[in-house]
Amino acid sequence: MGRGIGFTHSEDEFLLSNAEIKTAHELWDLHQEIRRDMVWPNRSRKSLARRVERLREEGKVSTRSEETRRKAYYGRHKPGSD
Repeated sequence: MGRGIGFTHSEDEFLLSNAEIKTAHELWDLHQEIRRDMVWPNRSRKSLARRVERLREEGKVSTRSEETRRKAYYGRHKPGSD
């Protein structure tokens, strides 16, 4: 039910090599940095995160490390932001 442009093989390889060690925000930042050189379309953070979920469902990506989960949690819940 995809609505946009499909992911390229090189994008999938990028996600496979980085999904376990980077947060969704870090993945998106890195994707934005290199996408013009790789001739990839502009993607939203949600789009990249959903693609990682699909790759995980296919068994191609395992769960993130404890440190990566901690980085993501503290990135969403900054101290003193309550």
